[in-house]
Amino acid sequence: MEKQWGLPQETLCENKHGGLLHQFECASCTAWIVEPPEPLADKCKRWFWVPEWPNAFPARNGVCELLKLGYYMIHINVRGLCGNPEAVQKMKALYDFVRTLGFAPRGAMIGMSLGGLYSFRYAAAYPETVSCIYADAPACDLYYRHRKNRADAVEISRAYGVEDHPEQLIEHPLSPLQNYRPIIEAGIPLLMILGADDQVVPPALNGRLLAERWRDAGGEVELIERPSWGHHPHGLDDPAKIVRFVLRHTAKQSD
Repeated sequence: MEKQWGLPQETLCENKHGGLLHQFECASCTAWIVEPPEPLADKCKRWFWVPEWPNAFPARNGVCELLKLGYYMIHINVRGLCGNPEAVQKMKALYDFVRTLGFAPRGAMIGMSLGGLYSFRYAAAYPETVSCIYADAPACDLYYRHRKNRADAVEISRAYGVEDHPEQLIEHPLSPLQNYRPIIEAGIPLLMILGADDQVVPPALNGRLLAERWRDAGGEVELIERPSWGHHPHGLDDPAKIVRFVLRHTAKQSD
């Protein structure tokens, strides 16, 4: 194992989802680059981003297969910031850094649950850096935890500076339910997988509602909604559809 990139405070770990994990510090956060066993011989390194739950369901959400096919995986731990502007800027810092390593101009987002919120927030702010979004049971409604009086609801209202008035999250201008047009205008396609019986992130006020608005606004969206299915497990028994979606939208890039 070689520390060939000179990453700050780098540690290495073999066999992370079938690749080599380079863990380092970026924007005062722990960041990952998972190197595929056999990188593609492209001018630019093809890559995808798992902004939250980077260890969850890698065999179901396409992560293992994409690494096997030569794609790099990136991640930065901004947990607790809930996709707020600070989180987005830290994500952009990681993007800027991996670009210096020869990564392609645009990558795919794999957003599971709260990772969906991060994916939509980042893509709305920097659509020129995103090729496509695969969102799985995504949190799209900033108020979703408050609707169920969850103990961790304050995390989101605090992150967006409305702790004393959490109801302002319902139509907050940075909510994915309000701020999706920049993504559509950039021509970024969306693949969404939902469980009809999801009680953690109910689709009616999250993924399904966003997919409807996305389609009405002229955006490209494919919605897979599974009956009698809850929040977990994310992904598909056979992730080939997810992998094909990422391959199709990241295949042709030039620097």
